[in-house]
Formats: sequence, structure tokens, C-alpha cells
Amino acid sequence: MPTIDVVSDASVALKWFHAEGEEEVEPARALLDHYRSQRIGLHVLNLTPYEVGNALLRGRAKVDAHRVAIVLEALAEICPHIAPTPAELREAAILAERHELTIYDAAYAATAQSRGAELATLDRALLKSGLGRRPSTIAAALTHGAGSGE
Repeated sequence: MPTIDVVSDASVALKWFHAEGEEEVEPARALLDHYRSQRIGLHVLNLTPYEVGNALLRGRAKVDAHRVAIVLEALAEICPHIAPTPAELREAAILAERHELTIYDAAYAATAQSRGAELATLDRALLKSGLGRRPSTIAAALTHGAGSGE
């Protein structure tokens, strides 16, 4: 039985496929290992493939469309995709306004909060607002048996 549930945003999910020039690759991938060993529940939002695909195609990686398609197929197999509910989207709008976030970043936070999950993120604004935690922090807590506590 998983000890905690984790929602991963695109900044973390990207590290599952691309390492060059990226930070926190090993902790991000450790979350996958914890999921595979059923120590955590792991989810991404249904918007994550769009963000990951865009980051690979248009970001520093400059991956070609064929390889992006392969990554997106793999992402679909790795962990469940969840859709924010209307109530979660309503909360996302409130969080976005309050913390000066994009709606899609706030959607990750609102969905994680409403489902009692940790938000794994490397997004500076989400970390600064206290709405998410770095993969290294979550992985360290799991390694030390602290569950979701710091």
C-alpha cells in the first residue's frame, strides 16, 4: 500500500525522459522507482503530455517529433493521468490569482491539495508559494521513512 500520493508536474515528468542540462534528474527518477515498488501513488495531470511534448520539441532539448511521440506514448504507460475536476479548476483559478501562477501550474497544486497528495515540482513559483516540494525533498522523506513530513 502506498505511503503517500504524489502528483508530478511537467517539470518533474520531463526528467523521466531527458537528463542533459537538467537538475534533480535522479530524485525525479527515484519517484518512479518508489511508484514501481508501490511506496507511493504517482499521477500526472492530463495536461502533462502537452507540456512535456512542448518542452522536448521547443525547449533546450530540441527533440524531433518522432522521438517526442515515443516519449508521449511512454508517459501514457508510466502512471495514471488524472483530469482536474471543476472544483479543482475553480481552486486553481484562486491559487493562480493569489500566488501569481499560471492556471496550468495552479491546476497541479489544486488537484494535489484536493486529493491529499504531495505536488512534486521544480517550478520556482510553485516552490516559492509553498504549494509544492522538490523531488529530492519528497524522495529523502521516503528514504528516511518520514512519509509526507519534512
